[in-house]
Amino acid sequence: MSCLKKYSSNVINYFLSMKLPVIVAILAVIWLLFSINNIDNSNRSITRNPKPTDTQISPDSISVSELSIVESSIVDDSNIVTKNPVTTNLNLVNSPTSLIAINTVSARRRSTGLPGIKFIVRLARYMSQRNSGEGDKAGQAPTSEIKKELEDAKVLEKVVNTGWRGTGWYMSPIKLGLYIFLFFVWTFCASWMNGDMERLENPQRTLYNTGYVFLYVFIGTGVLFIPIFWVAFPITFLLCFVPISIYVVKRNASVPPHEKVLTPEHIKFIFAQWLKMIGVKIKVKKRTYESGPQIEFEASGKDTDAKTLKGRLLVARNAPGYNEFRQQVYDAIINEAASVMFEFTSDKTVTKHLIDGVWLELPPFPRNQEKNKTKDRFDEMLEAAKLLVGAAPENRRNRQEGTFIALVGSIYAKKKARYDIKFISQGTQTGEAVVLQITAAKVPFKTITALGVKPEIEQKIIEQLNGKQGILVVSAPPANGLRSSMDVFSRVCDRFTRDVVNIEDITTPSEEIENITMVRYDSSKGESPVDLLPNVLFKEPNAVFVRDMTSLPTLELCCKDTANGRLFITMIRSKDSVEAILKLLATKITPQKFLQPLNAVICQRLIRKLCPDCKEPYKPTPQLLKNLGGLNPAQVQQLYRTRTPLPEAEEKKRGICPTCNGIGYRGRTVLLELIELNDSIRGFIIANPNYDAIKQFLQNSGKRGFFHEGIDLVTKGLTTVEELSRVLNVTK
Repeated sequence: MSCLKKYSSNVINYFLSMKLPVIVAILAVIWLLFSINNIDNSNRSITRNPKPTDTQISPDSISVSELSIVESSIVDDSNIVTKNPVTTNLNLVNSPTSLIAINTVSARRRSTGLPGIKFIVRLARYMSQRNSGEGDKAGQAPTSEIKKELEDAKVLEKVVNTGWRGTGWYMSPIKLGLYIFLFFVWTFCASWMNGDMERLENPQRTLYNTGYVFLYVFIGTGVLFIPIFWVAFPITFLLCFVPISIYVVKRNASVPPHEKVLTPEHIKFIFAQWLKMIGVKIKVKKRTYESGPQIEFEASGKDTDAKTLKGRLLVARNAPGYNEFRQQVYDAIINEAASVMFEFTSDKTVTKHLIDGVWLELPPFPRNQEKNKTKDRFDEMLEAAKLLVGAAPENRRNRQEGTFIALVGSIYAKKKARYDIKFISQGTQTGEAVVLQITAAKVPFKTITALGVKPEIEQKIIEQLNGKQGILVVSAPPANGLRSSMDVFSRVCDRFTRDVVNIEDITTPSEEIENITMVRYDSSKGESPVDLLPNVLFKEPNAVFVRDMTSLPTLELCCKDTANGRLFITMIRSKDSVEAILKLLATKITPQKFLQPLNAVICQRLIRKLCPDCKEPYKPTPQLLKNLGGLNPAQVQQLYRTRTPLPEAEEKKRGICPTCNGIGYRGRTVLLELIELNDSIRGFIIANPNYDAIKQFLQNSGKRGFFHEGIDLVTKGLTTVEELSRVLNVTK
């Protein structure tokens, strides 16, 4: 039963997420089946019989006797009744006047729903009897009951024509249009409500969706059988707007003021946006936090209740520097900065952005340049930031930390890009320094190829990730995308035919990935992976990601369990693969116990890529080619670099490159070092646990390192010699 409930809930949520295409089709078919009039078979009889050419016969010219005779043939199961049943009946039925009489009665009958269907059945029976010669029996003349039935049919026809149908039409186009318009309004409301609950993570999302769909689809479909339009339409209107109104009232009570919908300010804003499309501008007063860039903040904090977080946000919004803080964070995100630093001194404020691993300094801002103000806009900005994270604005000496969330996108957008930001402030000798560490909630890379890895190296990595048993170590220096690469490795490994578990610290959560079980511990409470590993291994998974394996008990348990046919993938901070091995050996584990199950070590570094729009070629010198591993001058005739600065006047005329904003580099790619261990390498490391000796041994064994991978990028024009020297700390 629980599985059926979960399945039905997922189906409803899926339909609403897809803007109800299936529901639209189903209701459209139901509408057509129950609303379109049945086609009268007598129309075909008219077309088969020749029409008179000299006179025009109308239903009004039909005599009462002829109409009553035709009506009596319909009501009674016997044949048409006349004084001469043998001759008169045949002539009457074949005459144009009688055919129009039949058609007139048909129009009355088919507008009544079920009686119209009975009429068609009886008419078909009569035609069958007449053609087979069974209609020559005598009958009775029309009775008063038949005339009364005709009068009732006229009354019913009048009632129905004031309902869904209009005169002269099978269906009133105006009434039908109103109902279709209301249906699409309901479709929009249902889709918006579903997306809004998904964004706000409403726990009652399934309940609201199910109730809204049930009310409109099932009860609304039953309302369609009410023949009077002005009774059915208001009921359908209520079914559409009452549930959505209840949801809006409840959600407005739990969201910040700027996210409330259908308020007078919100309605005015919507009309202003619509009128703006046709050139009509309406001045809408915006609150402070609604103006400026398309970014908004949410207070966050571990073990902090929602009421306190909401209070922090409201206080910060009322601070004078809140909009300045929004602008600074927005500029950093747009420039793809990983961190922002503000250095406050007595005479200026310096802003720096960490873009692609390099700190870039922006023009300084002089302090107190505004008259009659003791605080400049950066001081007010810092005060608003501290209020948002729950720090003390007046304390500018001690270290303070906090977190908040930035959502980039339109105020009323359904989905926004989320960034988790850590705030750190610390007093310095000259004033105070503030750092904002920006982390995207979703990793922008989905595949190993997107990281910039060569196809042959990518294939080896996938083979290691899908190995049956052993240990795979992934490493990188700090701020070189180690966690992002681990998320990519988790995504591309075989997680559909294997049971994969991810053990990580709750303070540094990774992205949720389908078919990978997430198990988290809290390092702030003294917990470690070894506290969770026994329970995890008891369930016998095929592969286990242990994000941090730096303690001896954790490493020993993993090495021992590889004998049970299990693969462990872990990560560690190190400058290269050799240092990663030595760091794990530094835990005092027995070298044989660790090196025997160790399959491979991957280490990566990020290197900036040249801007494709402003890079320029140059001819390298023979000495430079020699320093680059003795490249052949005949094969490497040109390399690339950032564009050379021109004199000020010419540089101003040329302008700044819009792609890289004048930096010369745009984005980063990966330098990868993959060391697959064999018995020879294991034996040498056990005998010579020395960094330089191991590096030399691997080089003599033909293992390619960062330097050789970097030279390939330089010769392909993807980066520069200067950037390779900076990343590897080598001399050109």
